[in-house]
Formats: sequence, structure tokens, C-alpha cells
Amino acid sequence: EYHYPFENQELWESQFPADFIAEGIDQTRGWFYSLIVISVFLKGVSPYKNVLVNDLLLDKDGKKMSKSKGNIVEPFTTIEKYGADTVRFYLPYVSPVWTPLKFDEEGLKEVHSKFFNPLLNTYTFFETYANIDNVDPRKFEVKYKDLEEIDKWLLSKYNKLLKYVTESYDEYDLNKVVRALVVFVSDDLSNWYIRRNRNRFWASELDNSKKAVYKTTYDVLVGLSKMIAPIVPFVSENLYTKLTDEESVHLAEFPKYNESYIDLKIEEKMDTVRDLISLGRKIREEVKIKVREPLSEVILDKKLKNIIGDLTDLIKEELNVKEVVYENNLDTYINYEIKPNFKVCGKIFSSSIKSLTEYLKNLSKEDINKLENGEVLKINLDGKDYELNKEMLDIRVNSKEGYNTGINNNLFIILNTTLTDELINEGIARELISKVQQLRKNKDFNITDRIYIYYYSSDDLLSRIDNFLDFIKKETLCDSIIQEKKVDETTNLNGIDVYLDVERV
Repeated sequence: EYHYPFENQELWESQFPADFIAEGIDQTRGWFYSLIVISVFLKGVSPYKNVLVNDLLLDKDGKKMSKSKGNIVEPFTTIEKYGADTVRFYLPYVSPVWTPLKFDEEGLKEVHSKFFNPLLNTYTFFETYANIDNVDPRKFEVKYKDLEEIDKWLLSKYNKLLKYVTESYDEYDLNKVVRALVVFVSDDLSNWYIRRNRNRFWASELDNSKKAVYKTTYDVLVGLSKMIAPIVPFVSENLYTKLTDEESVHLAEFPKYNESYIDLKIEEKMDTVRDLISLGRKIREEVKIKVREPLSEVILDKKLKNIIGDLTDLIKEELNVKEVVYENNLDTYINYEIKPNFKVCGKIFSSSIKSLTEYLKNLSKEDINKLENGEVLKINLDGKDYELNKEMLDIRVNSKEGYNTGINNNLFIILNTTLTDELINEGIARELISKVQQLRKNKDFNITDRIYIYYYSSDDLLSRIDNFLDFIKKETLCDSIIQEKKVDETTNLNGIDVYLDVERV
């Protein structure tokens, strides 16, 4: 307390009026009103520039909490179970603080899995390899022009996030802040950048590529720890002090975004690839083919080649396909079935609805593309002019035999889902690698430990994976694959029961 007006007048004047006041909705006629009356009486102005009103905390069904209903959330038990920062982050995540908040414990689990887990896993991954390599990214100087494209993509996403978060903090809208942080940390940083760059961390040489991935990850983690500090003070403090060896994140300056690092062309390129991969994985799920089972080819519209550029190999890796084919004419692989949307067209076309149905059977690919892009077609039916748009039609795409298609916002991807024996056997080998890696993890082996693999199967497993033995050994750091006749605790490799064990060399 400043004990104004009896002392500290200069300090008080420098901080008056306050940027904002935050109280519950019950203070509208109490604290808010009292302060403004006194301030206007003494100073002739409002004592605060912004009023942030916290609305009521309700149960998950939107009912007021009360002991008689038994729907009260005990705060200290909840904090002990999930952590204070999880609760702090969850509250603005559900809705803006000035609207009633429906408190649901499942939401706490959601923010923990979508934000805290990927953030802390990213830090742990970074810390583990930095210690193994004995590197300190603070000593690296990697110029922006020497970064790889995926590094520039992450810095663009990060700086765009920081700009948005800064503006949202200025608006006192923490809901916008936490929602944007979840998308960046979970989707962009953890599930894409770190996952895509693991091999750069694992590289034996500390070359420019390895320095760049360490430096980019470090800078983003430090920036994030500062960005989240006002909302999650404990997690941010832990991250920041470990990363920087400085006293406290709460004594650091809030980060400033660099507009020159925001590159929308790089973002469009990478985001298009990610959207295509998402569509491709959805196809695999629909036809029940695992990502570890390789496919022969993926077919894309040739116009995407200029956008995607040199990221073709990335699509091959992520979708586990042998070849990416860019095709001018996708009609080789798909058929269109176009009918009127009768709910929309009934009143507009009336007696000409049959003529419209016949007309749509012969619609050209060029006209279909125009409609998909939001354009309007001018047509004449039974001597009358009409304007046709996408909302008037039911457009369905059917794949030809052996192919499956994914479409979203006029983005096409076609997978050849025909499996040959060679592809099936490679899928078994990749599944074996996955099981071995899980066994390594379960036995708490170090990531650098070399191993022996022991296996047995009544099926002729060896002949199926014979062409992939070197690949299996390389991926699992295996010195030898040994057949051992045991049948207990078998695991399933794409339909084959196999005994499997590993031993550290």
C-alpha cells in the first residue's frame, strides 16, 4: 500500500490510473463502483483503464456449485492431483474469463496431454541429447541464411505466435493466448519439428545442420518459457532456469517478435505438405493399412509441385511410400459423381431439376474445378438462365480400383493401396523394429546401447525379413539377430505370432 495521499505521491501518480482491475462479477456494484466514485471525486478520472470481470465458476453441466448438490470442486485436492499450473492454464483455456466457466476435470487431463506433456517432452528430448553430445547451444552462432528450411519454418511459426500472443495479452484475452500456445507446442513444435528432426540430433558430427537444430530448439524453448510465465509461473521458471542458468524467468524481459522471420511462403509450403500427409494417413486408417506398412506410390496434382518444391521426400517418409507421382490428369484414378443438392436446388430450378441432373452428368473437369474453387457457372436450362455454385451440388469422388482418395478444400491426394508381397514383408520388418524399440524402452536401455535380438516363429519369419536384416540392425543398433526356440510371451507382427526379446551387448 502506498498510503497516498499522505506519502509516495510521485510514485503513485506515475502508476495512476491502473492498466486494469480484475475482480469477480459480484464486485460490479461494490469494489468497481466504490473505486470509480472516489477516484472521480478526487481526481476527475476513472482509476483504471480496463475492467476484467471474472464470471461464475460452474460445474461441467453449467450448474452453480453448491454443497447440497455435491458438485463442488475442492481446489487444493485438484491442485495437488494435477498441479497448480495445470489448473491455472485450464481456466482460461475453457473460455474467456468474463464468461461463465464450466469446470470439468476431463479438461485438466486434456490440457496436460495437449500442452504440458509435449512441452516437457520436447525439453527432455533436447536436454538428453545436449548432455549426450556435451553441447551448449548458447555458444553457437548460426546465421539465419544458414538455417535449414524447416528451422526457418519453425521460427516463422514461433514469431507469428509471439506476435499474436503479445497482442492477445494486450487485450487481456488469455483464452486466445493459451489456445494458440496449445496448437504451436503440440502440433508445430513437438509433433512436427522435433519428430521430423530427430536424425539431426542423432547425427554423429556436430556440423552446421546439427548446430542449427540445437540452436533453433533452444531459442524457441527459452522464448516459450518467457511467453507462458504470466500464466504458468512454476513450469516456466523450471524450464527457464534449467535452460539459461539465470536467476528467474520473472526477472527477464518479455520476448519481442521479429517480423522479418515471418515467412508466409515457407509456411504455406510446409503446411500444404502437412495437410497432404494428414489426408494420406486418414486414407490409411480408412483402409486399415498401418503407416509402418509401405505403399508403392502416392499421386498428387502436378500444380502442387511448384508449391511443395523439395519437400517431396518428406511426403515419402511420412506416408511411407516408395514414390511420389505428380499427375496432370487425375481422372485416371478418380471418378466424379455429381448430383443436385435437392434441398437447395428444388425451389430454384423447379420443373428444370431433371434437366439439371442430366446436365451435371456431363460436367467437364474444368467446370468442376471452377466450382470447387468457389466460382459460379452460368448455365441455360430449358431456355432459362441460371447461376450454379458449389453449395447447390452434391459432389462425390470415387477412386478407381486399387486406389483411395483423400480430399479437403480442393486438396487431393491419391494412394495406391495395392499391396505386393515385397511391400507386405517390408511392413513386417518395420513392425519388428517398432516392437524391438519398445522392448529397449521397457528394459531401460540407453539410446546408445547396442543389442542382440532373439526371436522365434512357427511361420517362416526369416525368409520374410531376409532382405531387410541390415535395415533392422541399423535402426535398432543390433549386432546380431539370433533364432531362439521359445514360445512364451509372443507378440503379433501383422498377423504373425513371434517370440521376441532383446539383450544388451
